[in-house]
Amino acid sequence: MRTLPALDYHDPAVHLAEREAVFGREWLSLGLAEPVSTPGSFVAEVAAGWPLLVVRDLAGELRGFHNVCRHRAGPLVDEPTGTRRSLVCRYHGWAYGLDGALRSARDSGLSPAELDGLDLLPVRVATWRGLLFACLDAATPPLENWLGGFADACATHPMEAWTAGPRCVHPIAANWKAYGDNYLEGYHVPLVHPGLNRAIDASTYQVDVGDGWARHHARARDGARTIGTWLWHWPNLALNLYEHGLSVERWYPTSPTSCELVLDHAYDLTVPGAEDANRLDVEASDVICLEDKVICEAVQRNLSAGAYGVGVLSPRHEQGVADFQARVLAARAAVAPPVSVGVPVASPPQTVAVAGGAAGDGHR
Repeated sequence: MRTLPALDYHDPAVHLAEREAVFGREWLSLGLAEPVSTPGSFVAEVAAGWPLLVVRDLAGELRGFHNVCRHRAGPLVDEPTGTRRSLVCRYHGWAYGLDGALRSARDSGLSPAELDGLDLLPVRVATWRGLLFACLDAATPPLENWLGGFADACATHPMEAWTAGPRCVHPIAANWKAYGDNYLEGYHVPLVHPGLNRAIDASTYQVDVGDGWARHHARARDGARTIGTWLWHWPNLALNLYEHGLSVERWYPTSPTSCELVLDHAYDLTVPGAEDANRLDVEASDVICLEDKVICEAVQRNLSAGAYGVGVLSPRHEQGVADFQARVLAARAAVAPPVSVGVPVASPPQTVAVAGGAAGDGHR
């Protein structure tokens, strides 16, 4: 099995194509839904360059928009979370209701006819078991259909009952696919993650590859804490589940050679000693993320240097990487020519499933 070519990890044209073909078509994780649970609350996030805004209107309905004023593209909110009774552009003061309707074009001199049709551009949004998602494509299947077997793998965990904890953000000087490749194999664990390697028997680390999702597991060594269930869903969602808590992570491209990793933690605070256990979980997660950041950035420098062209994948350890890279290629091939911003694509991309496989680095 051959890898993607090195050019795919730093070419600006590939970056733009994937922004449309992957992130313009799939459901996008925005972390925990708790920050947008009350009327007037909002969440804003830039996902692969798309400025997204999710609000809970005063009637309690969840709504999604591009965080872009229809006048001259000013932002409606600057903060990642908060509360508003209306959405007022930070540039020229045009005001919108929480339903996205234009209410006022401050001192513009424009007639009602000229302002007609200038409501905010909508985005599909949905919640699932305490997690928040957005989708730019009207043709993408509903969220629960899209999740598929990934949802069944979470069934025994009462994740929607857990309380939001800290958010950790890690800028990474590597293409988003370099981080995805790394997440989907555990071949590197003995060399890159000494602490994790002491906690698990890396020889038992396995990833079961499904249709657009994967489950990672390994046997804990004697005396180690419970390892939990580590799940991945195409293209960039990871959900790490434990007996009394979780972390949900996503990594979005910020340039052809960089991405941002965001982890949101949630816990069952009714369990005795939960605060100390939660603190240890976050500290362990930060250590592993830093170790992954260092190796991914080193790989990115080599991918960009010009000496490496195409590599090979281990059939024993890297079936998850093979499946991920096949999906990247299929998604790009399904969009030709590239889709224009704001125009729904005709159909979801075709995907390629690779059965079986082993490894994964899901412990976060």
